[in-house]
Amino acid sequence: MEYRLAEHSGFCAGVRRAIDMAVECSREAGHPITTLGPLIHNADELARLGDCVRSVNTLDEVEHGTVLIRAHGVAPQVMREAEAKGLTVVDATCPLVRKAQLKAQELAEAGYRVVIVGEPGHPEVQGLLGWAGEGAVVVPDPAAAAELDISGKVGVISQTTQTKENFTEICMILARKADGLRRENTICAATRARQQSVRELAEWADLMIVFGGKSSANTKRLALISAESCANVLLAERARDLDWNIVRGAGKIGITAGASTPDWIIEEVIVAMEEMEKVVIPEENITEPEVALDEATPVAAEEVAEDKASVVEEDDQDAFAREYGMMQEIRRGSRVKGVIVQVKQDEMLVDIGSKSEGVLTSAELSREEAGRILELFHVGDEIEVLVIRRENQEGYPVLSKRRIDQEQAWDKLIAKQAADETVTGKVVEVVKGGLLVDVGIRGFIPASLVSLGYVEDLASYVGKELTLKIIECDKHSNKLVLSAKHVLRRLSKEQKAKTWAEIEEGQTRKGTVRRLTKFGAFVDIGGVDGLLHVSEMAWYRVNHPSDLLKEGDELDVYVLAVDQENEKISLGLKQLTPNPWSIAAEKYPEGATLTAKVMRTTSFGAFLEIEPGVEGLVHISQLAHKRVEKTEDVVKPGDEVEVKVLGVDPEAKRMSLSIKATQPAPVEEAPAEEAVEEAPVEE
Repeated sequence: MEYRLAEHSGFCAGVRRAIDMAVECSREAGHPITTLGPLIHNADELARLGDCVRSVNTLDEVEHGTVLIRAHGVAPQVMREAEAKGLTVVDATCPLVRKAQLKAQELAEAGYRVVIVGEPGHPEVQGLLGWAGEGAVVVPDPAAAAELDISGKVGVISQTTQTKENFTEICMILARKADGLRRENTICAATRARQQSVRELAEWADLMIVFGGKSSANTKRLALISAESCANVLLAERARDLDWNIVRGAGKIGITAGASTPDWIIEEVIVAMEEMEKVVIPEENITEPEVALDEATPVAAEEVAEDKASVVEEDDQDAFAREYGMMQEIRRGSRVKGVIVQVKQDEMLVDIGSKSEGVLTSAELSREEAGRILELFHVGDEIEVLVIRRENQEGYPVLSKRRIDQEQAWDKLIAKQAADETVTGKVVEVVKGGLLVDVGIRGFIPASLVSLGYVEDLASYVGKELTLKIIECDKHSNKLVLSAKHVLRRLSKEQKAKTWAEIEEGQTRKGTVRRLTKFGAFVDIGGVDGLLHVSEMAWYRVNHPSDLLKEGDELDVYVLAVDQENEKISLGLKQLTPNPWSIAAEKYPEGATLTAKVMRTTSFGAFLEIEPGVEGLVHISQLAHKRVEKTEDVVKPGDEVEVKVLGVDPEAKRMSLSIKATQPAPVEEAPAEEAVEEAPVEE
């Protein structure tokens, strides 16, 4: 699949001039200004200019302020009406349209009946009619010219965007009817070049894509010219309007754009094409076609003189170019070094030699550079650029730094892949099946190569810097596939080998909890997983590892045992804290009184938690001063009670406690006196 961009496409000088004037007037006024009719036949560009201009259809809608006459121009009576209303008029009529207006006025004043070759409803043609005097008519095609009833002296002018073939054929027909015919060729030279380049491109292409506003006569004409030589033509306003299945199926694709199509829309489709396949830009220069009538066509003497003058003027331009080196050594596709001579918010002028200053717009910089032009670039800086167009409508070469950077990035990536080196890039977007990452150019990381394990939420990677291995790097097909998994796997292998070489029993190492089971937790201690058994987590009983830990926790662990042969490591956590029994005798001396919680009861007493890892027993005999038949008659699990320490045996991890010792002993009642029977007295 091969793609080519027409040599002459996009904004014409007249449209660009009108837009610049509108923006400048709005900036000076501090508010949007009014344009008489849409400033440009492009809805997206009008939306972009929405803060600068508003459009009206007639002057009746304007009460005061500034009104801008767009590039199409207007009839002189419209200008007079605006002045009569006291409006400030900014005339942005294209200079070539203005020339056509003056030619129409000149012909009318010389007694010629003016015929305008063009579309009757087009704003430019409507304006020309106002300059052409009484009896002026519009002829769109040779068929209409053949039916026209006309005699006397006839002067012919053209809508600036007409084809030379249509203009020439109509002139030939009118010359046979008129007593004398004077032809004023007012077709825009840029339009002729645009149409010729499209014609040549269409002969080469299997598919032609024409971008432009649907209401633009210029764009429609380019589509018709394309259809003359190419069977498949797509007309679209934006890249999003294209049927990409048709585009992908084409072998050779030609791309052009109408005069009302801004550069950013052209760039949008070029970027999309470059992502599919590398764009092949033709090196050859497209020369402007000659405009001449057939030798058999009867024309007035003044017409012939005018044609000769036109040729002389072109020769003078060539001589000027030869003398001053104007663009003679600047070729499309050239990589040149230049010096920045002017820096603006959205573009720069770069001196690239041969007395040429090229335009470098923000669209031809990287994203970061485009947002920081004034900060990153300064007058006098030397930069390398690529010439992507020999000249725009103003005659300046069009430059790109982004494409040079991309070429250099590709070269570096190819070299790094050959040397098996890694690259670092920032994740910029989640797409179907993986991630897009910026490594100087955009590369793709398949979801399966993002991490060592399955990643459920790829969005969490956006904005992160990743170290990546280059899996596939094809500059010509614009394909770059990267892997973070390969790097992580290699780092893990290296870390694992290092860990096994260094690890010993008794070490304390940092680790990360990778997985929990009912019997413990597997902890990564440097590319190697060790087992932290539930019994080694704390000095007290742990029912389940999740009571203390969760996956992803970072912690210090103690190496209990190392089995190099079977690659097994036993870890402990409680060993890093003091055994509470080792200081229990000091903390809880005999006779001390404290509050404890009943954990469980048995037939012989109750076990109380003094602190995590330390429990004591209150024997049933120590529950109360009275005889207790059943432990639960006095305490139950969860109760908090006051106890006295009777004794501590740290070695046996036993502590004897008493509840009754904290309570006063009951007072015993004195026994009642027994009656004494007196012995009978013997007489």
